[in-house]
Amino acid sequence: MFDDLVDYVRENYSRATKIVELGVGSRIEVAEKIKKHLPLTEVLVTDKDEAWIRKHQTGQVRAVADDVMFPQTPIYQNASLVYSIHPPFEIVEPMVALAGRIGADLLVVPRSDEQEMFHDGWKKLVRNGKTLGWLRTSGKERG
Repeated sequence: MFDDLVDYVRENYSRATKIVELGVGSRIEVAEKIKKHLPLTEVLVTDKDEAWIRKHQTGQVRAVADDVMFPQTPIYQNASLVYSIHPPFEIVEPMVALAGRIGADLLVVPRSDEQEMFHDGWKKLVRNGKTLGWLRTSGKERG
C-alpha cells in the first residue's frame, strides 16, 4: 500500500544515516521496507505506547517509546528524514517543530480528508498521478 512512499524515500534519502517514523502506531512494515532498501541507514520508529514498542522490537528497526508532543530530542539527532503516516492533526505542528530543531526533512502522509491543511511551507509530492504526501524540507542537502 505504501510502496510509492518507500520508493520515494529510497530514491531521495539513499545516503541518510538515520530515518525516523513518528507515531508508528500498529504499522511497522513501512519502516521495515525502508530498512530493507537502505540497509546502511538506521531506521527508527517511535510511538508513545510503550507496551506496543516493547512488543515490536525487531533486529532491523529500532522501536523507541517517545511522545512527539514532548519529544526527547536526542533520539532524533542526525536524522535526515522524519515521517508520519496518517498522524492525528494535532501532532502535525509538534512534528514540524521537532524536524526544525533537528534539521531534518518532514514527510507527512495525511488522511485523504486532511489534505487541505498542508499549504504554506509544504511541497505536495505526487507519484504515479496520486498524492504521496507533503514534504517540508530542512534546507540541508539530502543524501
